[in-house]
Amino acid sequence: MAYGGFDVYKIYLGVKLHFTTDTYDYHKYSGKVNATLDSFTKRKDRYFFYKLSTRYSPSEVLDFFVSNFIDDSKKWIGNLLNDNGHKTYLQYRKYFESFDYSLRSSINSIVYDFSRRGISFDDGFSVVNGQHPRMLRLLIQRKVSYPTAIILDSVLGFIKDWDKQVTEKVVWTDMSRKLRKMKPFISFNKTKAKLVMKEIITSELKS
Repeated sequence: MAYGGFDVYKIYLGVKLHFTTDTYDYHKYSGKVNATLDSFTKRKDRYFFYKLSTRYSPSEVLDFFVSNFIDDSKKWIGNLLNDNGHKTYLQYRKYFESFDYSLRSSINSIVYDFSRRGISFDDGFSVVNGQHPRMLRLLIQRKVSYPTAIILDSVLGFIKDWDKQVTEKVVWTDMSRKLRKMKPFISFNKTKAKLVMKEIITSELKS
């Protein structure tokens, strides 16, 4: 069966439900959604899904939607077709295509930021009196990406501590949810991530 607009629509709907509801899990349900071709053909925005099917393969369009829903879960499908939607996708894809370089660059920038403020790597992740730790501030300011935060958390396990200790329950609660929702889509070599972290942090301690 040929891949087309309806297939893209089902992927879109699955990713949207995954990121905007607490009851749907894209991976648990293998992306299956209650959508019919009849209902799709009645949508006024169906053209956009057809357009996306000519630009991206099924695996690419999944990454396209994941990267854009993390960026802004309220984006209208028509807005995803603009240059910003494609740019967001390319940045996401580039991160994993150059994983070693991307992770090294991210961790180096984090370590540099902490060092400039005279705080240790551990302190940069520590919650003091319920306040946002420095690492969280970098995440809020988009100086650290969601993939980097997820990868670091897989080694350090700081998110569960932030959930318990950060007293502000608006910004962080929303970010924590996004990180949790995005995590299943992130595939990486954990051993390599550990080695990169150890190398950079050890080097920083010696300097």
